[in-house]
Amino acid sequence: MLLAPLPAGCGAAPRQVRSPGIASGRIVFQSYCAACHQYDGQGMGDAPSLANSPWVAGPEDRLIRIVLHGVRGPMQVDGKSYDREMPGFGQVLPDSKIASLLSYVRKQFSISAGPVTVEMVSRVRGANPGRTLYWRAEELLDKQ
Repeated sequence: MLLAPLPAGCGAAPRQVRSPGIASGRIVFQSYCAACHQYDGQGMGDAPSLANSPWVAGPEDRLIRIVLHGVRGPMQVDGKSYDREMPGFGQVLPDSKIASLLSYVRKQFSISAGPVTVEMVSRVRGANPGRTLYWRAEELLDKQ
């Protein structure tokens, strides 16, 4: 009995493929977020921690709004009060970069949060087309 030769690569152990979105998200995080939230997500001074934060693990729409338009004013994160301004990046980052960034943040700093898709970001951006103001924490919590 003759066996046909296998094409190159068949039968080999599967390669570990890293998601390009997550790798890209890490780079965006390092460029735009790590200065305040730190590379380990623990926050610095007046910036809240992202690690195990209910804001990271919560509804993706809320997190998308924060990155698109920014947030300012008092907010509670894990029992601590913060009153600092975080700028929005919707004017400088396309939906694909925001989706990658937030997918990275949720994977890196949350136990159970799923990825954020480009379609989710586009939907939230489209729902707030003329928004130029920062969000306030109470507005974001009311939208849950």
